[in-house]
Amino acid sequence: FVASRGHHSDIGGISPGSMPPHSTNLEEEGARIVAFKLVKNGKFQEEGITDILVNQEYGGTRNLKDNLSDLRAQVAANNSGIRLLHQLVEENGLDTVEAYMHFIQHNAEMAVRHMLKDFAAQHGTKTHAIDYMDDGTPIELTINIDPDSGSACFDFEGTGPQILGNLNAPPAVTYSAVIYSLRSLVGQDIPLN
Repeated sequence: FVASRGHHSDIGGISPGSMPPHSTNLEEEGARIVAFKLVKNGKFQEEGITDILVNQEYGGTRNLKDNLSDLRAQVAANNSGIRLLHQLVEENGLDTVEAYMHFIQHNAEMAVRHMLKDFAAQHGTKTHAIDYMDDGTPIELTINIDPDSGSACFDFEGTGPQILGNLNAPPAVTYSAVIYSLRSLVGQDIPLN
């Protein structure tokens, strides 16, 4: 599979930008797309996505042209990825491509485990941090590292509850933040995938 994830600077809502500071519900932040097939039978669904981006309770997108261009660019990136992945499989065979995908994942895992083992040896197997958002809500993290395997548990116990604002993080965003942090701490070049 290939995928692209984008951050669009304005998708409507109570103010320009993607994080209005005074929003208290998701609709105030702009378009919510629960499920929408952006490309059907090879055709970009401009009318449908335009309807989603423009017709909102708190005001539609302020720059539809840029939104549509950005979405088309993401579709083009995915199409390019599909084409290149097919080409790679055609040139090398599916078994070889899958094997190298697993090698890359295994290499990344071993690099992270090695970094965590080193961290545990230098700083101990448990680390803890707490910070506070502007409203005083705590973000608390305890990391327990197994010094033998290099595995770790990231425990957010003590983090405040969901707030009435725009800085809540669903699990996918939390996982991404942890993975990004680990990736940035690895002291060697590893592919991002």
